[in-house]
Amino acid sequence: MRHSLKASPSQLRIMHVEGDSMAPTLLNGDTVLVDMARRAPNPPGIFVLDDGIGLVAKRLEHIPNSDPPGVRVISDNKHYPEYERTADEIHIVGRIRWFAREI
Repeated sequence: MRHSLKASPSQLRIMHVEGDSMAPTLLNGDTVLVDMARRAPNPPGIFVLDDGIGLVAKRLEHIPNSDPPGVRVISDNKHYPEYERTADEIHIVGRIRWFAREI
């Protein structure tokens, strides 16, 4: 882990996906590895964030030249609309670095 992901094992957490908001990329029941040390949405990627109700996996993009700094929150499943928040309004838990799925 330390070499292939360039991550400290103490900063990695295993979590399970619930729901379909990130389908087809991540499916209900998938296992993800979250790097808790990587919380900046630049470069864009898939992150775990606390939305105030619970933990969710979403694709995040920094909005260039936004003042205050903004973040676009995107579900891969197009049935869920994307939205924008200021960086202060969201709490990024970490970047998803790896996933597994049962066959």
